[in-house]
This record gives sequence, C-alpha cells and structure tokens, in this order.
Amino acid sequence: MRKLALHQITLMEGGPEGLVHFAAEAGLDGVCLFTATPRDANGQTMFPVVDAATASSFKRLLRDHQMNLVNAEYFPVMAAQDVADYLPAIGLAAELGARRLVSHIHETDAHRAEDQLAKLCLLALDHGMEVGLEFTGFSAGCHGLQDAVALHGCVDRPNLKIAIDALHLFRTGGDLAQLQAVDPAIIGYAQLCDGPDFRLSDAYLDEAMNRMVPGEGIFPLAELVALLGPQVDIDIEVPNFAGPADCDAEVWAQRAVDGCRKLLG
Repeated sequence: MRKLALHQITLMEGGPEGLVHFAAEAGLDGVCLFTATPRDANGQTMFPVVDAATASSFKRLLRDHQMNLVNAEYFPVMAAQDVADYLPAIGLAAELGARRLVSHIHETDAHRAEDQLAKLCLLALDHGMEVGLEFTGFSAGCHGLQDAVALHGCVDRPNLKIAIDALHLFRTGGDLAQLQAVDPAIIGYAQLCDGPDFRLSDAYLDEAMNRMVPGEGIFPLAELVALLGPQVDIDIEVPNFAGPADCDAEVWAQRAVDGCRKLLG
C-alpha cells in the first residue's frame, strides 16, 4: 500500500502538534501543514501554523514520532507580491525537513506568473525542496490541469512538480483521460477526497472546505491513484469545517484515514 500523509485542514483541532500525534497513532507516514497561512478578510490567520519560536521543539516532535513533513503551505504567486517575501517561512519549512512547498497561481499576468514561479522554484531548490504547483478553480492564473501542464513546461525547473487534487481535477473539467495523457514524472503529489457528482464549477469553495470521505462519493479515486507514479505522495485532505458541533474532529479524521486505506487496500 502507498504511504499516506494527513493534511492539517483534515484535523484542525490540536494544531500542528495534535496533527503529528494523531498521524503517528494512526500509523501514517507524514503530515502536511502550514509554515505560512492565508489570512481572512479581517487579517486573521486562517489555519494553524508552525512558527519560528516553536521550530526546534516541533522538529524534535517530528523526529520522535518518525513523521515526515510531506508538504509545507502556503506559498502562492500573487499580484503585487514578491515570492522572496516568503523566505522566512521557506527557511522554516526546510528546517523542519519539508519535501516541498505548495503554490497556487493567483497572478493573472502570464509572464509575471512564470517569473515568480521560477523564482520560487529557485528559492526552494536552494533549500533542498520541490515546489508543488496546485491548480484550483479559485486560482485564476492556473485554473485547471492543462493550465498546470503548460505552466510547468514554460517554467521548466527540475524541482517543479504538479499536484493532483481530486476535487480540483473534477470541478475544473478534468478527467482521467486528461490525467493519463500527462507525463507521470512531472506529478509530485496527490490529494484525495470524494465528491457526490461530476460537474464543472467556478463556485465550489464551500465544497472545498467540506469534502466527502474517500469511498463515500463517486470519484474514481482508485483509478486516479493507479495513474500516478510510485514517487507521488498521497495526502488525505478531507476538511469538514461545516460539520455539526458534536462531530468529533479525531473521529472524522479517522474516518478519512480509514476510507483512504480501504480505497487503496
């Protein structure tokens, strides 16, 4: 069976430390978390973050639990912002042993997007990491799989890899035939969740924050994973932000883990 990592937004309660403890107890290989986080309309951080003040103790926590940091977020290419601004969070991710940085492309000027993504790749390479290019329906500069493949070709950096998030693939008009046409070597990681239907959408943010457990919807997840090379890391990304108040966070996360294992078993 493929090794699995648990994404922070699947288990928000307990923060990064709680995520590591849960993932270790669940027998997972790694975690995906934030060393930088987007902010809401009020300027508040949206997700728990590891900061420089706790870096040493958190690094020990990862080591003591034999836990890998698969992906570090959040490093988007934005208009009127230089990716060099992320250097402190990039350095922190590297200190914690992250394999890659995750980026979305919100910059709509194609030339600037390419330049900034190439610069992020160079910064990541200087720190021994990949960059994961994640397309979404909310990132206007890289909206779908074909956009990501084209951008990957233009930037042409050895440490740039494409991410395949099941929800984003199927909500932006992608399908397994398109995925099969992509060189498996340029895919770095995949994120698994399920969904109730197939449809093209430009307004699925609520669904993105409230996903279905793998195996409980209709996405062809086993077939999707079968198209991925052995080097591809698998994240369990099944947030449940609008769940009922009495929905235990760890019970939900365990359902997501069990669903993935059954799917890949």
